[in-house]
Amino acid sequence: MTIDHLSFSSLNTYNGCPRRFYLGKVKKAEELPAWYFAGGSAVHSYIQHTILGSSEASFESYFLAEVERYQLIEPDTSLWLHAGPQEAPLVEELALKHYEACTLTALEILLDIKDVWHVEPDITGHLPGCSLPIKAFPDLLGEHKKWGPVILDWKTGSKPKNAIQLETYKALMNVQSNNIYLPDLKTGAWAMLKPGLYKNPLRKVELVETPESMGARFHEVELKIAKKIWPAMPEFACKFCEQRPNCKLQSGLTARTRFYDTPEKDGGFPF
Repeated sequence: MTIDHLSFSSLNTYNGCPRRFYLGKVKKAEELPAWYFAGGSAVHSYIQHTILGSSEASFESYFLAEVERYQLIEPDTSLWLHAGPQEAPLVEELALKHYEACTLTALEILLDIKDVWHVEPDITGHLPGCSLPIKAFPDLLGEHKKWGPVILDWKTGSKPKNAIQLETYKALMNVQSNNIYLPDLKTGAWAMLKPGLYKNPLRKVELVETPESMGARFHEVELKIAKKIWPAMPEFACKFCEQRPNCKLQSGLTARTRFYDTPEKDGGFPF
């Protein structure tokens, strides 16, 4: 049970809850599907293929394909996680309409992109101080009409609390350890696609971190993972966690938690 790479997702997950990282990345525990996972994946795929001009399929076909894929994990969609108010949860047809509206916002945002250079390029590489490679696939690299070169990331949920994801991409493209070297790229953008939430859905982010500072962040987590430090960090967001069925703290003693949630058996700290 070794980790052979890191990513922004693993950094974010570990810092949020090491037990969630342990269950998902170390034990590879089967996660609980979510309508927002299916919707978000469908939106990204649809946008990518629309930009590349490689598909004329409807958004509904992308959405249904993702739903079918997640049903292989949990056929009963009533058990899936979901967003939205309890009286009108974003499931089934409401989810389809919601995420289809996200694609319309994305197409409007693309009108402000003067030139698209790369769509989900592989910029996996190494950062100073971190021995593990860091996997990264930014949604879009291109030139904004006013801001110039930009790293853009599509978001179908809430605005991120910090810019670490974009900073990771920028840092990797500032070191010559992958096939895309863009040392002068210093501007990021969150493309907020949630319908009706933002008057200006494209939010500019000035990127200030260095490869060294970002490498230090990853190295700190790398050391803790190597020491098998996997405490649970309960919070409100636990109710939306895809690893909730596999976590003893959230689900108690069940067949799943007894099988997956065994940090002491796996040599971890006895939290």
